[in-house]
Amino acid sequence: MGVCLQQRSEQRPSGVRIVVLQPGRAGAAAQLGRLGVEAEVEVVHDVERALARARAGACDLVVAAAKPSAAAERLLEQLRHDGPPVIVVDRALGNEAALGWFRRGAADCVALGSRGSETLAAAALEQIRGWRATSRRSATGRRIQELQRYSEDVIQKMNTAVLVVDPSGCIASCNPPAAQILGQPLQALLGRRVAGWFPDAAGRGTVDRVLAEGVRFKGLESAITRPDGSVVPVGISCAPIASGQAGRPRGAVATFQDLTEMRQLQRQVLQTEKMASIGQLAAGVAHEINNPMGFIHANLFQMNEYVAELRRVWTHVEQLQKCLDPARPEPAALRQAAEQLAALVDEVDVSFVLSDLAKAIRESQEGSERIRHIVQDLRDFSHHDKERVPADLNLCLDSTANIVWPMMKHLVVLEKEYRELPALDCFPMQLKQVFMNLLVNAFQAIEEKLGSSGELGRIRLVTERVGDDVIVSVSDTGTGIAPEHLDRIFDPFFTTKKVGVGTGLGLATCFNIVQRHDGTLRVESVPGEGTTCRVVLPIDGGGGEG
Repeated sequence: MGVCLQQRSEQRPSGVRIVVLQPGRAGAAAQLGRLGVEAEVEVVHDVERALARARAGACDLVVAAAKPSAAAERLLEQLRHDGPPVIVVDRALGNEAALGWFRRGAADCVALGSRGSETLAAAALEQIRGWRATSRRSATGRRIQELQRYSEDVIQKMNTAVLVVDPSGCIASCNPPAAQILGQPLQALLGRRVAGWFPDAAGRGTVDRVLAEGVRFKGLESAITRPDGSVVPVGISCAPIASGQAGRPRGAVATFQDLTEMRQLQRQVLQTEKMASIGQLAAGVAHEINNPMGFIHANLFQMNEYVAELRRVWTHVEQLQKCLDPARPEPAALRQAAEQLAALVDEVDVSFVLSDLAKAIRESQEGSERIRHIVQDLRDFSHHDKERVPADLNLCLDSTANIVWPMMKHLVVLEKEYRELPALDCFPMQLKQVFMNLLVNAFQAIEEKLGSSGELGRIRLVTERVGDDVIVSVSDTGTGIAPEHLDRIFDPFFTTKKVGVGTGLGLATCFNIVQRHDGTLRVESVPGEGTTCRVVLPIDGGGGEG
């Protein structure tokens, strides 16, 4: 049986659902007409039905007749902890009986009398409001708990290392990848300060600044020192958690990635780019080596002939020595040997042979020294840097220019202005890669502009010290760079060259190397007139990793 009451009130709960356990014919259902809200009242005649409706969430309130008491008691026992409130009603309900029902778990007890309908309606509305408020809080709590469990599960399942940090900078939560990078078990990390893992000031200050200022960091490169002393390069991103009192963050979330493989890949790309540059220069280098080898080869043939002639002279010298034996003096034989030697000396022209032989030896030495320098420059250029060492940038730039020069000498006038520089603590082979790429780019820009016109372009190399920095400038009179391309020239694989001429990695590689030295790479260009690239490096060498 159902009863619908149509009166509505904004201050009263709407859509009320009430189950009345009324074993007999007469009961409380008719007394709920004064609720003053739209309500659905369902009357059931057995406990099982009432329990089924309550547990299915199909009602906000259960009203049970006090008699028979066994049914009411069972209902209260089943719904006492996890069901909607139960109001017990009776036509004759004394204080002692009401207290008993309260002890069994009744939310309220109502005696049905002359004013029973009003009392029951008021009690029902009060209990429904309380039940719905409690249900909302419980549902919200469950959703929060589910969200927390879900968030924690997401963090634990992520492949990226994640740390959740409290306002004091200590680890409140972390996931297995974080434990793997930090080199300790998950439980051992909780409560530890994050700053303790970073040997450099930049890394230590990242989380502290996020907590103090609410700023965000993205892609900051640093390093983590594990308990065993090993150092792991990492990239860190950090963001504050919703602000708490006085606008301070309630904590921070830090994600970081092990950059070991990426660094290895960078080294491989750098080495590949080096060898690609050497490949571009191979023809010029081969020609440069072939020239001294040509005259060394010719001189060796000539020197072989000279040695044969001098051997003939030496044979007559030996004969003359035999005639000088004091035990058996032979004046006539001595005179004859001396005359033959003099004639042979005139025939061979010993003075010229000795002079030309010395000249051929000097030329061959110069040629072999030139080859040795070329090979040494190539070997140095392709060498891996293992650690920072003090280096003379003038020598680095000049040896690199020597490698490039054979390729460009038919089209370029190379001007050098090297000023005295202090030794720079750096990775010299990496900086040679920078100079190589800048020189090749300058030559290609001139080649594109002049083509086969027969004119000569100009590349100017300048080194100088300005304050606490060393500046290396490479200027050319090539095509220049369009203004709309200047912002993209350091992007990997971006190139304005023809297909097959450039990979788009040269300037990107240069930028990364210079940045690793805590320096800057600046480019100024005027289309049609030329480009100037300035490498600015701090004299103290910075603190970047190789």
